[in-house]
Amino acid sequence: MQTKDEAESYIYRSYLKAEKYLRFADKDAIKRHPQYSKDILQRLSETPAITVTGSKGKGSVAYMISEILQTKYNVGLMTSPHIIDFCERFRINGKQISDVDFIKCVENVRLDFEIIEKTLTSPEYISPIGIQAAVALMYFNQNRTEFNVIEHGKGAKYDDVTNIKHQYAVINTIFLEHTRELGKTLEEIAKDKVCTITDDVKIAATAEQKPEVLEIIHNQAKQKKCRLLEYGRDFEAENIKFLKSGMVFDVVTEQNRYTDIKIPLLGVNQAKNCALAIAVCEQVLPDINILKMKQKLSALEWPGRQEIISSIPFIMLDACINRLNAERVKETLKNMDFSRVVTIIGIPDDKDFLGVAEVMVDISEQIILTKSSNRHYIFSEKQIDILKQNEIDAIYCDSLTKALLMAQSYNLPIVILGTTSLISDVKNKKSPEVRIFRKEISKIGT
Repeated sequence: MQTKDEAESYIYRSYLKAEKYLRFADKDAIKRHPQYSKDILQRLSETPAITVTGSKGKGSVAYMISEILQTKYNVGLMTSPHIIDFCERFRINGKQISDVDFIKCVENVRLDFEIIEKTLTSPEYISPIGIQAAVALMYFNQNRTEFNVIEHGKGAKYDDVTNIKHQYAVINTIFLEHTRELGKTLEEIAKDKVCTITDDVKIAATAEQKPEVLEIIHNQAKQKKCRLLEYGRDFEAENIKFLKSGMVFDVVTEQNRYTDIKIPLLGVNQAKNCALAIAVCEQVLPDINILKMKQKLSALEWPGRQEIISSIPFIMLDACINRLNAERVKETLKNMDFSRVVTIIGIPDDKDFLGVAEVMVDISEQIILTKSSNRHYIFSEKQIDILKQNEIDAIYCDSLTKALLMAQSYNLPIVILGTTSLISDVKNKKSPEVRIFRKEISKIGT
Protein backbone atom coordinates (compact mmCIF):
# COMPACT_ATOMS: atom_id res chain seq x y z
CA MET A 1 0.00 0.00 0.00
CA GLN A 2 1.32 3.41 -0.98
CA THR A 3 -1.57 5.77 -0.25
CA LYS A 4 -4.18 6.45 2.41
CA ASP A 5 -6.95 5.78 -0.11
CA GLU A 6 -5.52 2.31 -0.76
CA ALA A 7 -5.40 1.61 2.99
CA GLU A 8 -8.96 2.83 3.50
CA SER A 9 -10.16 0.77 0.53
CA TYR A 10 -8.58 -2.36 2.02
CA ILE A 11 -10.65 -1.96 5.19
CA TYR A 12 -13.83 -2.29 3.08
CA ARG A 13 -12.47 -4.78 0.52
CA SER A 14 -13.78 -7.99 2.07
CA TYR A 15 -17.23 -6.52 2.61
CA LEU A 16 -17.45 -5.10 -0.92
CA LYS A 17 -16.54 -8.49 -2.39
CA ALA A 18 -19.42 -10.08 -0.48
CA GLU A 19 -21.94 -7.26 -0.87
CA LYS A 20 -23.53 -8.54 -4.08
CA TYR A 21 -24.32 -11.84 -2.35
CA LEU A 22 -25.93 -10.25 0.72
CA ARG A 23 -29.67 -9.84 1.04
CA PHE A 24 -30.70 -6.34 2.04
CA ALA A 25 -33.41 -7.52 4.45
CA ASP A 26 -31.23 -9.93 6.44
CA LYS A 27 -30.39 -9.15 10.04
CA ASP A 28 -26.87 -8.81 11.40
CA ALA A 29 -27.27 -12.26 12.94
CA ILE A 30 -27.19 -13.69 9.42
CA LYS A 31 -24.86 -11.29 7.61
CA ARG A 32 -22.13 -10.47 10.13
CA HIS A 33 -19.39 -12.80 11.41
CA PRO A 34 -17.39 -11.22 14.24
CA GLN A 35 -15.74 -14.55 15.00
CA TYR A 36 -13.35 -13.97 12.07
CA SER A 37 -11.64 -11.08 13.85
CA LYS A 38 -11.82 -12.47 17.38
CA ASP A 39 -8.37 -14.06 17.69
CA ILE A 40 -6.65 -11.04 16.13
CA LEU A 41 -8.44 -8.50 18.34
CA GLN A 42 -7.94 -10.57 21.48
CA ARG A 43 -4.24 -10.85 20.76
CA LEU A 44 -3.96 -7.09 20.20
CA SER A 45 -5.85 -6.29 23.43
CA GLU A 46 -2.84 -5.33 25.54
CA THR A 47 -4.30 -2.33 27.36
CA PRO A 48 -7.29 -1.78 29.70
CA ALA A 49 -10.29 -0.61 27.67
CA ILE A 50 -13.76 0.86 27.82
CA THR A 51 -16.35 0.13 25.12
CA VAL A 52 -19.29 2.45 24.46
CA THR A 53 -22.56 1.53 22.77
CA GLY A 54 -26.10 2.91 22.61
CA SER A 55 -28.44 4.30 19.96
CA LYS A 56 -27.23 7.90 20.00
CA GLY A 57 -24.49 9.89 21.70
CA LYS A 58 -22.05 7.01 22.07
CA GLY A 59 -19.39 8.96 20.20
CA SER A 60 -19.86 11.98 22.45
CA VAL A 61 -19.58 9.84 25.59
CA ALA A 62 -16.50 8.02 24.29
CA TYR A 63 -14.88 11.36 23.48
CA MET A 64 -15.69 12.81 26.93
CA ILE A 65 -14.35 9.70 28.68
CA SER A 66 -11.10 9.86 26.71
CA GLU A 67 -10.64 13.55 27.53
CA ILE A 68 -11.17 13.02 31.27
CA LEU A 69 -8.83 10.00 31.37
CA GLN A 70 -6.12 12.13 29.77
CA THR A 71 -5.81 13.96 33.09
CA LYS A 72 -3.71 10.95 34.14
CA TYR A 73 -3.25 8.48 31.27
CA ASN A 74 -2.01 8.23 27.71
CA VAL A 75 -5.37 7.48 26.03
CA GLY A 76 -6.33 5.92 22.70
CA LEU A 77 -9.74 6.67 21.20
CA MET A 78 -11.53 4.97 18.30
CA THR A 79 -14.81 6.42 17.04
CA SER A 80 -16.85 6.35 13.84
CA PRO A 81 -18.00 7.62 11.47
CA HIS A 82 -15.61 10.42 10.60
CA ILE A 83 -16.65 13.88 9.47
CA ILE A 84 -13.98 14.72 6.89
CA ASP A 85 -10.91 12.50 7.16
CA PHE A 86 -10.96 8.74 7.80
CA CYS A 87 -7.98 9.13 10.12
CA GLU A 88 -10.21 11.08 12.55
CA ARG A 89 -11.37 7.67 13.76
CA PHE A 90 -8.04 6.95 15.46
CA ARG A 91 -6.69 9.35 18.09
CA ILE A 92 -4.19 9.37 20.93
CA ASN A 93 -4.64 12.15 23.45
CA GLY A 94 -6.85 13.97 20.97
CA LYS A 95 -4.40 13.87 18.06
CA GLN A 96 -5.44 11.84 15.04
CA ILE A 97 -3.22 9.23 13.43
CA SER A 98 -0.95 10.45 10.64
CA ASP A 99 -1.49 9.21 7.09
CA VAL A 100 1.87 7.42 7.20
CA ASP A 101 1.10 5.59 10.46
CA PHE A 102 -2.39 4.72 9.23
CA ILE A 103 -0.98 3.08 6.08
CA LYS A 104 1.63 1.18 8.12
CA CYS A 105 -0.92 -0.13 10.62
CA VAL A 106 -3.32 -1.27 7.89
CA GLU A 107 -0.43 -3.01 6.15
CA ASN A 108 0.54 -4.76 9.39
CA VAL A 109 -2.94 -6.10 10.20
CA ARG A 110 -3.61 -7.06 6.58
CA LEU A 111 -1.17 -9.96 6.81
CA ASP A 112 -3.31 -11.69 9.45
CA PHE A 113 -6.67 -10.85 7.90
CA GLU A 114 -5.70 -12.11 4.45
CA ILE A 115 -5.00 -15.56 5.92
CA ILE A 116 -8.56 -15.61 7.25
CA GLU A 117 -10.07 -14.16 4.09
CA LYS A 118 -8.69 -17.02 1.99
CA THR A 119 -10.84 -19.46 4.00
CA LEU A 120 -14.11 -17.58 3.41
CA THR A 121 -16.79 -18.38 0.87
CA SER A 122 -19.47 -16.07 -0.52
CA PRO A 123 -21.24 -14.26 1.10
CA GLU A 124 -18.91 -14.39 4.13
CA TYR A 125 -16.72 -11.38 4.82
CA ILE A 126 -14.54 -9.73 7.43
CA SER A 127 -16.34 -6.72 8.82
CA PRO A 128 -14.77 -3.30 8.14
CA ILE A 129 -15.25 -2.45 11.83
CA GLY A 130 -13.17 -5.50 12.75
CA ILE A 131 -10.27 -4.42 10.56
CA GLN A 132 -10.66 -0.85 11.78
CA ALA A 133 -10.54 -2.01 15.41
CA ALA A 134 -7.36 -4.00 14.70
CA VAL A 135 -5.76 -0.93 13.12
CA ALA A 136 -6.69 1.10 16.21
CA LEU A 137 -5.24 -1.43 18.64
CA MET A 138 -2.08 -1.82 16.56
CA TYR A 139 -1.57 1.94 16.60
CA PHE A 140 -2.36 2.25 20.30
CA ASN A 141 0.03 -0.57 21.19
CA GLN A 142 2.84 0.95 19.16
CA ASN A 143 2.39 4.22 21.07
CA ARG A 144 1.99 2.56 24.47
CA THR A 145 -1.40 3.90 25.43
CA GLU A 146 -2.37 3.20 29.02
CA PHE A 147 -6.12 3.18 28.47
CA ASN A 148 -8.26 2.80 25.34
CA VAL A 149 -11.81 3.96 24.66
CA ILE A 150 -13.56 2.20 21.79
CA GLU A 151 -16.92 3.13 20.28
CA HIS A 152 -19.10 0.32 18.96
CA GLY A 153 -20.77 0.37 15.57
CA LYS A 154 -24.53 0.08 15.45
CA GLY A 155 -24.80 -3.01 17.63
CA ALA A 156 -22.70 -5.17 19.97
CA LYS A 157 -23.64 -8.85 19.69
CA TYR A 158 -22.44 -9.06 16.10
CA ASP A 159 -20.06 -6.11 16.30
CA ASP A 160 -16.36 -6.97 16.19
CA VAL A 161 -15.59 -4.32 18.85
CA THR A 162 -17.05 -6.70 21.42
CA ASN A 163 -14.08 -9.00 20.71
CA ILE A 164 -11.70 -6.45 22.24
CA LYS A 165 -10.90 -7.35 25.83
CA HIS A 166 -12.49 -4.60 27.92
CA GLN A 167 -13.04 -4.21 31.62
CA TYR A 168 -15.62 -1.41 31.44
CA ALA A 169 -18.77 -1.18 29.32
CA VAL A 170 -20.96 1.87 28.76
CA ILE A 171 -24.48 1.80 27.32
CA ASN A 172 -26.01 5.11 26.29
CA THR A 173 -29.77 5.45 25.79
CA ILE A 174 -31.26 2.77 23.52
CA PHE A 175 -34.18 3.46 21.21
CA LEU A 176 -35.63 2.05 17.99
CA GLU A 177 -33.00 2.38 15.25
CA HIS A 178 -31.35 0.12 12.68
CA THR A 179 -34.44 -2.07 13.02
CA ARG A 180 -33.63 -3.98 9.82
CA GLU A 181 -30.27 -5.15 11.16
CA LEU A 182 -30.78 -5.29 14.94
CA GLY A 183 -34.45 -6.17 15.42
CA LYS A 184 -37.89 -4.66 15.11
CA THR A 185 -38.55 -4.15 18.82
CA LEU A 186 -36.83 -2.18 21.55
CA GLU A 187 -36.23 -5.42 23.43
CA GLU A 188 -34.49 -7.05 20.47
CA ILE A 189 -32.21 -4.06 19.99
CA ALA A 190 -31.40 -3.94 23.72
CA LYS A 191 -30.56 -7.65 23.77
CA ASP A 192 -28.06 -7.01 20.99
CA LYS A 193 -26.40 -3.96 22.55
CA VAL A 194 -26.09 -5.39 26.08
CA CYS A 195 -23.67 -7.97 24.70
CA THR A 196 -21.00 -5.32 25.23
CA ILE A 197 -21.15 -6.54 28.85
CA THR A 198 -18.87 -9.55 28.47
CA ASP A 199 -17.26 -11.92 30.97
CA ASP A 200 -14.26 -9.56 31.23
CA VAL A 201 -16.34 -6.54 32.28
CA LYS A 202 -16.14 -5.65 35.95
CA ILE A 203 -18.09 -2.36 35.84
CA ALA A 204 -20.86 -1.30 33.44
CA ALA A 205 -22.75 1.99 33.33
CA THR A 206 -26.03 2.86 31.67
CA ALA A 207 -27.74 6.10 30.72
CA GLU A 208 -31.47 6.66 31.14
CA GLN A 209 -33.42 3.76 29.64
CA LYS A 210 -36.98 2.59 29.14
CA PRO A 211 -38.01 0.13 31.89
CA GLU A 212 -37.99 -2.84 29.50
CA VAL A 213 -34.47 -1.96 28.34
CA LEU A 214 -33.22 -1.41 31.87
CA GLU A 215 -34.46 -4.85 32.87
CA ILE A 216 -32.45 -6.45 30.05
CA ILE A 217 -29.32 -4.52 31.07
CA HIS A 218 -29.74 -5.54 34.72
CA ASN A 219 -30.14 -9.19 33.72
CA GLN A 220 -27.00 -9.10 31.58
CA ALA A 221 -24.98 -7.43 34.35
CA LYS A 222 -26.20 -10.00 36.85
CA GLN A 223 -25.38 -12.87 34.51
CA LYS A 224 -21.86 -11.53 33.90
CA LYS A 225 -21.41 -10.72 37.59
CA CYS A 226 -20.40 -7.13 37.04
CA ARG A 227 -21.36 -4.00 38.93
CA LEU A 228 -23.88 -1.74 37.18
CA LEU A 229 -24.04 2.04 37.57
CA GLU A 230 -27.40 3.52 36.59
CA TYR A 231 -28.34 7.08 35.63
CA GLY A 232 -30.80 8.57 38.10
CA ARG A 233 -29.80 6.14 40.81
CA ASP A 234 -26.01 6.31 41.01
CA PHE A 235 -25.31 9.53 39.10
CA GLU A 236 -27.07 12.34 37.24
CA ALA A 237 -26.79 15.87 35.85
CA GLU A 238 -28.55 18.68 37.72
CA ASN A 239 -29.15 22.43 37.48
CA ILE A 240 -28.60 22.57 33.72
CA LYS A 241 -28.31 26.11 32.39
CA PHE A 242 -27.96 27.17 28.76
CA LEU A 243 -25.48 29.79 27.63
CA LYS A 244 -24.75 31.17 24.16
CA SER A 245 -21.42 29.37 24.38
CA GLY A 246 -22.74 26.04 25.69
CA MET A 247 -24.01 24.81 29.06
CA VAL A 248 -23.16 24.79 32.74
CA PHE A 249 -24.46 22.16 35.16
CA ASP A 250 -23.68 20.01 38.20
CA VAL A 251 -22.94 16.29 38.18
CA VAL A 252 -23.81 14.22 41.24
CA THR A 253 -22.27 10.77 41.67
CA GLU A 254 -21.85 8.25 44.47
CA GLN A 255 -18.52 9.82 45.38
CA ASN A 256 -18.89 13.53 44.75
CA ARG A 257 -20.84 16.56 43.62
CA TYR A 258 -19.08 18.35 40.77
CA THR A 259 -20.42 21.88 40.52
CA ASP A 260 -20.32 24.28 37.58
CA ILE A 261 -19.20 21.83 34.92
CA LYS A 262 -18.98 23.80 31.67
CA ILE A 263 -19.04 22.29 28.20
CA PRO A 264 -19.13 24.16 24.86
CA LEU A 265 -21.93 21.86 23.63
CA LEU A 266 -25.70 22.22 23.65
CA GLY A 267 -28.51 19.85 24.57
CA VAL A 268 -29.73 18.34 27.82
CA ASN A 269 -28.58 15.00 26.43
CA GLN A 270 -24.98 16.30 26.33
CA ALA A 271 -25.14 17.19 30.03
CA LYS A 272 -26.40 13.67 30.69
CA ASN A 273 -23.67 12.25 28.45
CA CYS A 274 -21.13 14.14 30.53
CA ALA A 275 -22.57 12.75 33.77
CA LEU A 276 -22.29 9.25 32.33
CA ALA A 277 -18.68 9.86 31.31
CA ILE A 278 -17.72 11.26 34.71
CA ALA A 279 -19.38 8.35 36.55
CA VAL A 280 -17.35 5.85 34.52
CA CYS A 281 -14.10 7.78 34.89
CA GLU A 282 -14.54 7.87 38.67
CA GLN A 283 -14.28 4.09 38.64
CA VAL A 284 -11.02 4.25 36.69
CA LEU A 285 -9.67 7.33 38.48
CA PRO A 286 -10.85 7.37 42.12
CA ASP A 287 -8.45 10.27 42.71
CA ILE A 288 -9.68 12.24 39.72
CA ASN A 289 -8.19 15.74 39.42
CA ILE A 290 -11.32 17.90 39.35
CA LEU A 291 -9.63 21.06 38.12
CA LYS A 292 -7.93 19.29 35.21
CA MET A 293 -11.17 17.46 34.40
CA LYS A 294 -13.09 20.75 34.24
CA GLN A 295 -10.43 22.25 32.00
CA LYS A 296 -10.65 19.30 29.63
CA LEU A 297 -14.45 19.41 29.48
CA SER A 298 -14.57 23.16 28.91
CA ALA A 299 -12.39 22.74 25.81
CA LEU A 300 -14.39 19.96 24.12
CA GLU A 301 -14.80 20.12 20.35
CA TRP A 302 -17.33 17.72 18.84
CA PRO A 303 -18.42 18.77 15.33
CA GLY A 304 -22.02 18.43 14.24
CA ARG A 305 -23.51 17.81 17.68
CA GLN A 306 -25.78 20.81 18.20
CA GLU A 307 -22.78 22.84 17.15
CA ILE A 308 -23.06 26.61 16.86
CA ILE A 309 -21.18 27.45 13.66
CA SER A 310 -22.21 31.11 13.64
CA SER A 311 -23.58 33.39 16.34
CA ILE A 312 -24.43 36.34 14.03
CA PRO A 313 -26.51 35.10 12.34
CA PHE A 314 -27.27 32.18 14.64
CA ILE A 315 -26.66 28.90 12.77
CA MET A 316 -26.78 25.54 14.52
CA LEU A 317 -25.54 22.32 12.92
CA ASP A 318 -26.61 18.87 14.10
CA ALA A 319 -26.16 15.33 12.77
CA CYS A 320 -29.86 14.63 13.12
CA ILE A 321 -31.52 11.82 11.17
CA ASN A 322 -34.58 10.85 13.20
CA ARG A 323 -37.46 12.12 15.29
CA LEU A 324 -35.78 11.68 18.68
CA ASN A 325 -32.72 13.66 17.59
CA ALA A 326 -34.99 16.43 16.32
CA GLU A 327 -36.86 16.56 19.63
CA ARG A 328 -33.56 17.13 21.41
CA VAL A 329 -32.66 19.96 19.01
CA LYS A 330 -36.08 21.51 19.49
CA GLU A 331 -35.73 21.31 23.28
CA THR A 332 -32.40 23.15 23.06
CA LEU A 333 -33.86 25.89 20.85
CA LYS A 334 -36.69 26.45 23.29
CA ASN A 335 -34.23 26.60 26.19
CA MET A 336 -32.42 29.32 24.23
CA ASP A 337 -35.73 31.20 23.75
CA PHE A 338 -35.87 30.71 19.98
CA SER A 339 -39.55 30.46 19.08
CA ARG A 340 -39.17 30.70 15.27
CA VAL A 341 -36.36 29.37 13.07
CA VAL A 342 -35.70 28.34 9.49
CA THR A 343 -34.89 24.63 9.29
CA ILE A 344 -32.66 23.13 6.59
CA ILE A 345 -32.99 19.33 6.39
CA GLY A 346 -30.54 17.14 4.45
CA ILE A 347 -31.54 13.55 5.21
CA PRO A 348 -31.51 10.67 2.68
CA ASP A 349 -34.72 9.13 1.43
CA ASP A 350 -34.21 5.95 3.50
CA LYS A 351 -33.90 7.84 6.80
CA ASP A 352 -36.51 9.59 8.94
CA PHE A 353 -36.68 12.96 7.14
CA LEU A 354 -40.46 12.99 7.72
CA GLY A 355 -40.11 12.49 11.48
CA VAL A 356 -37.59 15.33 11.71
CA ALA A 357 -39.85 17.65 9.70
CA GLU A 358 -42.89 16.75 11.81
CA VAL A 359 -41.01 17.66 14.99
CA MET A 360 -39.63 20.94 13.63
CA VAL A 361 -42.64 22.21 11.69
CA ASP A 362 -44.35 24.10 14.53
CA ILE A 363 -41.28 26.26 15.23
CA SER A 364 -40.16 26.59 11.61
CA GLU A 365 -41.07 29.63 9.56
CA GLN A 366 -39.85 27.59 6.60
CA ILE A 367 -38.52 24.06 6.07
CA ILE A 368 -35.96 23.73 3.28
CA LEU A 369 -34.94 20.31 2.02
CA THR A 370 -31.50 19.83 0.48
CA LYS A 371 -28.90 17.14 -0.18
CA SER A 372 -25.28 16.36 0.57
CA SER A 373 -22.54 15.96 -2.03
CA ASN A 374 -22.13 12.24 -1.24
CA ARG A 375 -23.28 10.35 -4.33
CA HIS A 376 -23.88 7.14 -2.35
CA TYR A 377 -26.95 8.63 -0.69
CA ILE A 378 -30.28 9.36 -2.38
CA PHE A 379 -31.92 12.72 -1.69
CA SER A 380 -34.90 13.08 -4.03
CA GLU A 381 -37.56 15.74 -4.52
CA LYS A 382 -40.18 13.13 -3.69
CA GLN A 383 -39.52 14.09 -0.06
CA ILE A 384 -41.47 17.29 -0.84
CA ASP A 385 -44.50 15.23 -1.87
CA ILE A 386 -44.29 13.01 1.22
CA LEU A 387 -44.15 16.07 3.47
CA LYS A 388 -47.07 17.63 1.58
CA GLN A 389 -49.13 14.47 2.10
CA ASN A 390 -48.53 15.03 5.81
CA GLU A 391 -49.57 18.69 5.56
CA ILE A 392 -46.04 20.09 5.81
CA ASP A 393 -44.96 22.72 3.31
CA ALA A 394 -41.33 22.66 2.26
CA ILE A 395 -38.98 24.02 -0.40
CA TYR A 396 -36.31 21.93 -2.16
CA CYS A 397 -32.84 23.32 -2.97
CA ASP A 398 -30.35 21.12 -4.81
CA SER A 399 -27.32 22.40 -2.87
CA LEU A 400 -26.49 23.45 0.65
CA THR A 401 -25.39 26.91 -0.50
CA LYS A 402 -28.71 27.54 -2.24
CA ALA A 403 -30.52 26.35 0.87
CA LEU A 404 -28.54 28.76 3.03
CA LEU A 405 -29.22 31.67 0.69
CA MET A 406 -32.91 30.87 0.84
CA ALA A 407 -32.82 30.53 4.64
CA GLN A 408 -31.03 33.83 5.26
CA SER A 409 -33.75 35.80 3.50
CA TYR A 410 -36.05 35.16 6.48
CA ASN A 411 -33.76 36.95 8.98
CA LEU A 412 -34.29 34.22 11.57
CA PRO A 413 -32.03 31.71 13.35
CA ILE A 414 -31.04 28.88 11.00
CA VAL A 415 -30.92 25.22 12.02
CA ILE A 416 -29.16 22.72 9.71
CA LEU A 417 -30.11 19.10 10.39
CA GLY A 418 -28.79 16.21 8.40
CA THR A 419 -26.84 13.05 7.83
CA THR A 420 -23.11 12.83 8.53
CA SER A 421 -22.25 13.53 4.89
CA LEU A 422 -24.09 16.85 5.11
CA ILE A 423 -22.10 17.70 8.24
CA SER A 424 -18.96 16.87 6.26
CA ASP A 425 -20.04 19.30 3.55
CA VAL A 426 -20.36 22.07 6.12
CA LYS A 427 -17.05 21.30 7.84
CA ASN A 428 -14.79 20.42 4.89
CA LYS A 429 -12.82 23.59 4.28
CA LYS A 430 -11.27 22.18 1.09
CA SER A 431 -14.62 21.76 -0.63
CA PRO A 432 -15.55 24.48 -3.20
CA GLU A 433 -19.13 24.16 -2.00
CA VAL A 434 -18.07 24.88 1.57
CA ARG A 435 -15.95 27.86 0.58
CA ILE A 436 -19.02 29.40 -1.04
CA PHE A 437 -21.12 28.39 1.96
CA ARG A 438 -18.74 30.05 4.44
CA LYS A 439 -18.54 33.14 2.26
CA GLU A 440 -22.32 33.42 2.37
CA ILE A 441 -22.29 33.03 6.17
CA SER A 442 -19.80 35.91 6.31
CA LYS A 443 -22.05 38.04 4.13
CA ILE A 444 -25.07 37.33 6.29
CA GLY A 445 -23.11 38.21 9.42
CA THR A 446 -22.28 41.64 8.06
